[in-house]
Amino acid sequence: MFSPWPPPKRKRRLSVALPGSILLTEETLMLKTIKVGFVARALAMFRVDEVILYRDEDSEEADLELAQILLEFMVTPPHLRRKTFPLSPQLSAAGLLPPLRLVTHDPPAEPAPGAKVEGLVVSCKGDLCRVYIGRLGTAVLRGRAEVGKRVTVAIRSQEPLTVELSSWENAYVGFEVKREDALHRVIRRSREAGEVVVASSRLGKGVWESAQQLLAMMEKAKGMLVVFGGPRICPYEETPHLFDMALNTVPFQGTFTVRTEEALYTTLSALTNAGVL
Repeated sequence: MFSPWPPPKRKRRLSVALPGSILLTEETLMLKTIKVGFVARALAMFRVDEVILYRDEDSEEADLELAQILLEFMVTPPHLRRKTFPLSPQLSAAGLLPPLRLVTHDPPAEPAPGAKVEGLVVSCKGDLCRVYIGRLGTAVLRGRAEVGKRVTVAIRSQEPLTVELSSWENAYVGFEVKREDALHRVIRRSREAGEVVVASSRLGKGVWESAQQLLAMMEKAKGMLVVFGGPRICPYEETPHLFDMALNTVPFQGTFTVRTEEALYTTLSALTNAGVL
């Protein structure tokens, strides 16, 4: 099947909930950083709109903070990272992170009129703002904007370099990163938003077996929340009543355990290929 570029947004919102304990089994900052990079690639590949990091019994505050910072760092366009993130010990191994190559991560090499690029508002005076747009330098934006905020702009002219506010329209531009203290709060917010809540669990049914039921649910829903557990805790096994359905996307698994980041790939891939999302 041909995949267009830039990729379109999903028709219905897709959210993923991950526990802070996903980093529990990694002992060093380097290994934790590599794992978060693996997770971020899955989120971007399958066009996840939002990832919520929630606290479970095994979560450590340092791991939750690290995962949040690294995910936000990765989804930020590379040309804006130095101006967005101060030097931090948590980013000392960021060189190990793989690129996401989102449509927003590839600014134009030349300031061609009409070209879109992500920028950072560095100063404003009246109705004129200066916007940093990476290797192209700093451009002038006519209009009001908030200093320190990221904006999408389109180049109007080269000399002087001027831009105007724009958007990526229907293109997928990455995921939001949020934190929550407890999974039940994540699920409550999801239900209030009209989303189907699905758990990834070895006790669940296969995706193809459940496809028709899921499709019927999604016809009335505004999106889907897919919840994953950590190394020692599976939310579905403890509180099955919180979920609309549980899915096992590695039937007859050949390993004793399936790691959270592995389940993330198999589950999002299965849901996508089954046409559920």
